[in-house]
Amino acid sequence: MGPWPLIWIFRPGRSFSPNRLFPPLFFFAFLVFILVSVLPFLRKAVSFQGRISSPETRSLPWWGFAAFLGLAGFWVLAWTRWSWFSFFQPHTFFPLWLCWIIGVNALTHRASARCPMLDTPFRFAALFWASAVFWWIFEYLNRFVGNWYYSGSQYDAGTYFVLATLSFSTVLPAVETMKAYLLTFPRFSRGFREMPRLRVLEFRWAGAGLACASGLLLFLTGLFPKGLFFLIWICPFLIVLGSLVLSGRPHAFTGVKNGDYTLVVAYAAASLVCGFFWEMFNFYSLARWQYTIPYVQVFHLFEMPVLGYAGYLPFGLECGIISGLVLNPRRSRP
Repeated sequence: MGPWPLIWIFRPGRSFSPNRLFPPLFFFAFLVFILVSVLPFLRKAVSFQGRISSPETRSLPWWGFAAFLGLAGFWVLAWTRWSWFSFFQPHTFFPLWLCWIIGVNALTHRASARCPMLDTPFRFAALFWASAVFWWIFEYLNRFVGNWYYSGSQYDAGTYFVLATLSFSTVLPAVETMKAYLLTFPRFSRGFREMPRLRVLEFRWAGAGLACASGLLLFLTGLFPKGLFFLIWICPFLIVLGSLVLSGRPHAFTGVKNGDYTLVVAYAAASLVCGFFWEMFNFYSLARWQYTIPYVQVFHLFEMPVLGYAGYLPFGLECGIISGLVLNPRRSRP
């Protein structure tokens, strides 16, 4: 069957058990938690009185046009099943996302005359290596909770490791690039500078407590994966953040101590935008991932349950703190 129109992808009822996977109490508890977490930021965004968008007086560079042309081509190839392309069919993820990363860098360059790919090319390239290691950690954590699995192709262990590592290498560059583009809009760059201060992050005892508590919760997730599965998206960030606070090192989110949540919002939103495209490009690809998430396995947008997109918000903070260590190593020294 060919791809459905995107308007039909958002639909309920895709093989779930109402009694086992969709207890209303858990579903609405997750929903309330998500709304309470994001509401202050939504209110701040709506109340922003500055210019909504940046002026776009420059033209898109030629390499941006080439990247978007490549993106369109690989997207078509990913969603079709032509016999002449069958050998390469499972391998469209990396070139598609490489084109996406270059294309968004071009948009950022058009809006601000700079972009991560050109500003710090060697450190930006290092993000690809860091990203591969970064996502393999989540693959390991998923062994305990089993929230996603891959289908569409089979490889021996060595080949799978190489191909998977290549695909995983695009995660951090994609989020970092989208963050940079969002910051070309004043709503993101200036709209979240005056929010409640989080002074507790000034104290090393707070970092120690944060790291220890998060480590314990992550350990308990392995024992109770069905009830605590969502913590694999939260605890790794808090462990790294707590360790940096304990050591007295600055980090990407140091500004929250003074009420500046610019990078918090930018990274979270960037991850959510990337998440939408990850799920969309994945939906009709041959080699793809699928989900088995407890309690929220209903109302899907592509393969992902709608509430599952909330996981991209803390994931963006994890991407931000790791990207900050790679792109700004001097800032991370005591």
